[in-house]
Amino acid sequence: MCEPADKANRVWLKYETGGMDRAGRRIDKIYALDDDYIIYFCDCELFYETTPGLVQDLGSTNAALARINRLLPDNPKNKNSYTYRNKFSTLELAADACEMVFCGEIADGVAILNSISDKLQTTEEGKRRLIYQLGAVSITFVVWLFYLRFQDTGSLPVKWQPWVLTAVLAMAGGVFSVCLNLGSLEVSVNQQSLFLLVAGATRSVVALLAGIGLLLAMRSKMFAGIAYGGTPPAADDPLVIAEMFFCFVAGFSESFVPNILRDSEKKSGDQKPGVNSAPLPTGAPTGNSTPSVAQPATPGKQIPPAGQAPPTGQAPPAAPTPPAGQTSPVGPNAPAGG
Repeated sequence: MCEPADKANRVWLKYETGGMDRAGRRIDKIYALDDDYIIYFCDCELFYETTPGLVQDLGSTNAALARINRLLPDNPKNKNSYTYRNKFSTLELAADACEMVFCGEIADGVAILNSISDKLQTTEEGKRRLIYQLGAVSITFVVWLFYLRFQDTGSLPVKWQPWVLTAVLAMAGGVFSVCLNLGSLEVSVNQQSLFLLVAGATRSVVALLAGIGLLLAMRSKMFAGIAYGGTPPAADDPLVIAEMFFCFVAGFSESFVPNILRDSEKKSGDQKPGVNSAPLPTGAPTGNSTPSVAQPATPGKQIPPAGQAPPTGQAPPAAPTPPAGQTSPVGPNAPAGG
């Protein structure tokens, strides 16, 4: 609470408990007083005043204090409450660190302030993880109540029963995954409670959809066809034990069903006509063929490829002339030399 400006005390060396500071705030407690500094509390908030030049740089100290004040709750109205006493004790520890800074032990004082800030941030992140978990558990609990209530009264249509059971089993797997991975869940102290509740509930809804998608894949024999002894069950047949297990796993693992869908899409793309099955061009060498030796071209004449007859109206290429002193071999069994 601020008092009128005429009641404010402009000289901090004259501050006293129950009096006013220069901003008109009522001083609840003077924690430390020296000729060069004063540390005091106003309405469960920490303040200090120093003489000019006492500490060359108070930037790191002020930054740490700002983080601490941001992570602490607002001023509790009931001074006997746990929230008020916990906040006040935390600020007293911060006041000790500030006094160390003012006495020249800057590194140690700032280290204490940073450790207080880290602990407060860890606590706030833990609270937000629990809120996320509460969102996932709450919607799963409601769906299970719905299933058990309607299953017990027999008002759930028979054709819906396998699919509703698939949904609740997958959501149970999703909650199990959230509980196991709660410590590694990334949250921010800036996220509001409602946002985290909705995010946790969304995780359970994603698990529900994953379970339904997996059951569709199994009964269409796209996945785990060996789970059935023969023909897969119809769409409205009761679940078998293998299906229940895989539905729970689908809700537990966020990547299980997406991997199945990607593999199925890849296989469908590989089986399309024209993919990796283009015929080789005519005359192209195969893996077992022997490459032909290139022949010199004759000016004005076109030399056909090996194994093909020359074009109509064109004489075959002339045989090469033997060197001097040698005769051309006649017949298929002629000797190689002259």
